Amino acid sequence: MKSSASELSIGELAGEFGLAAHVLRHWEAEGVLEPARRSGDRRRYAPEQRVQVALVLQAQEAGLSLAQIRGVVSATDGGSRRARLAEHLALLDERLERLRAAREMVAHVVSCGAEDFLECPRMREMLEASSTCPALHGRGRTPRERLPDALRPPAGTPCHEAGARSGRHVVPDC
Repeated sequence: MKSSASELSIGELAGEFGLAAHVLRHWEAEGVLEPARRSGDRRRYAPEQRVQVALVLQAQEAGLSLAQIRGVVSATDGGSRRARLAEHLALLDERLERLRAAREMVAHVVSCGAEDFLECPRMREMLEASSTCPALHGRGRTPRERLPDALRPPAGTPCHEAGARSGRHVVPDC
């Protein structure tokens, strides 16, 4: 049965975004979306709730979990929402630094003139630098701790020689 012009059924709203209705039900259970009203057992959404669905999709694209999205949408004011997103922005910046370093390493391997990139001095320095860089540390043991002793730089070796202020790894060309 078609809903009134002013309201959308769960299927209609989900369909506008190429989603299955069960996705919106899940979001409702997670507290990130609430129907405007219920008519019997049927959810009814106001046309303005398209913005909420778009917000959830964009937030997921930005890497927020449903729990984080719930925290943002349930915050009582704009300042609180902004503070929660500022925390996530810092995490995104850390992730971007790790991705930038990984990309730099892969780009070097692809263009490296050495017969075997594992023998390349620049690649070796990049690997050593990544093992000591706090910005590149992941979960559990640090990359530095995972290296064999023969490759592990001495404790306290800085990972950002000339690039300390910019946060970029600087290694010589091969």
